[in-house]
Amino acid sequence: MLTTVLLTLIVTVAQADTDQAYREVPVYDGHVILDVPADWNEIPQEVLEFYSLRAAESSGGRMTEIYQYGFRPDDPEIDFALPQFLIQIRESGRLSYRQFLRLPSAEEMLAAGERSLADRVGPLVRGLELGDAVFDKDSFALHLANTLDLRFEGETSVESVAFLTERGMFTIHFYAHASQTEVLKPLFDHVVHSVRFDDELRYRPRWADRWPPRPPILFFMAALIVAIAASILLYRRRHLPS
Repeated sequence: MLTTVLLTLIVTVAQADTDQAYREVPVYDGHVILDVPADWNEIPQEVLEFYSLRAAESSGGRMTEIYQYGFRPDDPEIDFALPQFLIQIRESGRLSYRQFLRLPSAEEMLAAGERSLADRVGPLVRGLELGDAVFDKDSFALHLANTLDLRFEGETSVESVAFLTERGMFTIHFYAHASQTEVLKPLFDHVVHSVRFDDELRYRPRWADRWPPRPPILFFMAALIVAIAASILLYRRRHLPS
């Protein structure tokens, strides 16, 4: 009986992804094309700008992140809704992939930057569970999966995938209720695997990448994505209760 139930669940999840229709969407001035669920709506720029303004306001200017694109199945005009994913483009210069080959564990990241992370996530986050960072050398992408306990949303899964590019990083942040994670994972995986870069932006490893990395940069890049993913979830409403 147990085997039958497990097989049914696996088939159901796989079938859900098979039935999901997608549409191709060009972003980043056409440098990147990715698949977006056909029934998901694009979040307007004014809503994305609101995210950035609220994050900057709450952190005293420490968080000034900008999100260029966003998609979700619900009303795109409302401030925040789960599930959704946001796309962040950072043209901070090309990074050597070597520094991501040996990433710190979740325990090491917490030990090294616990106070910094606590300052960034703010009072609306009751708990933060970091997952281990994983770098995929085939796609030159850094994967981070974490769980936040939010006052307004409860247990929230945050999965970030940051692709290295010739100009910097192209990051996709996925947000969903923890209870939806398994059901939505095939959809999220499809979006990530569908990302295609043109020849100008596609990351190309170089001989200089073989030189040893600098540890401070290694920790900074891994911790930064966690902090970015956490900060945007703090502001589900325009007017927080007093």
